[in-house]
Amino acid sequence: MTKTNGRRLRGERARAEILTRSARIASIDGLEGLSIGRVAAEAGVGKGNIQVLFGDKESLQLATLEKAVELFQATVIFPAMNKKSPLAKLLGLIEGWFDFVEKRTLPGGCFINAVSSEYRARPGRIHDRVVEHRVATRDRYRRLITDAKAAGELRADLDVEQLVFDLVASEAAANVAALMEDNDEFKRARSTSLERIRGRMPQTLPKRKRPRVPRRSPRSRAKDV
Repeated sequence: MTKTNGRRLRGERARAEILTRSARIASIDGLEGLSIGRVAAEAGVGKGNIQVLFGDKESLQLATLEKAVELFQATVIFPAMNKKSPLAKLLGLIEGWFDFVEKRTLPGGCFINAVSSEYRARPGRIHDRVVEHRVATRDRYRRLITDAKAAGELRADLDVEQLVFDLVASEAAANVAALMEDNDEFKRARSTSLERIRGRMPQTLPKRKRPRVPRRSPRSRAKDV
């Protein structure tokens, strides 16, 4: 390994470690709560190191946002999307999201929900990137619901846009409930999300039972001959 490659690898590792810490900070205090000085102190490095790796505060904030999304993808999205059917993938995403928040994979719960509130009225690069991630989430749900309908796993008369809205709304309510330690409301939001999906699965017709034919004795069969 050349010195240049070794230096690059060390820089990538340092960057990843710093972003992991900054994502945990921002999940609680918001992206505006990040500062080069605070992240440097938390990571145990000099401010100059942070500036070399990220440049300015906004670049650090954007990189932190992407790190949090990357963590969510690895923990929730990739495992769910590896399931076989569209319905299994959809249910995997829902269960995975609630597990992610409940287990405090990030201490502030769902990062996108948090920063959506923080940047709802702040135009700029961060706002635009948050919007892109929100749209991607809804598109993913929309695509899986549509595919599940086409596969006969969900009813043909299902309103796709309404179900997408219901799922996203339940997640928003659940994230607040989790942070406020309202376990009952969190559980209700979880069961509501799953019921919204399962309640729109087609009812399978019961299998028709064959009429039971009584067994005949050898003597009765002999009479027929």
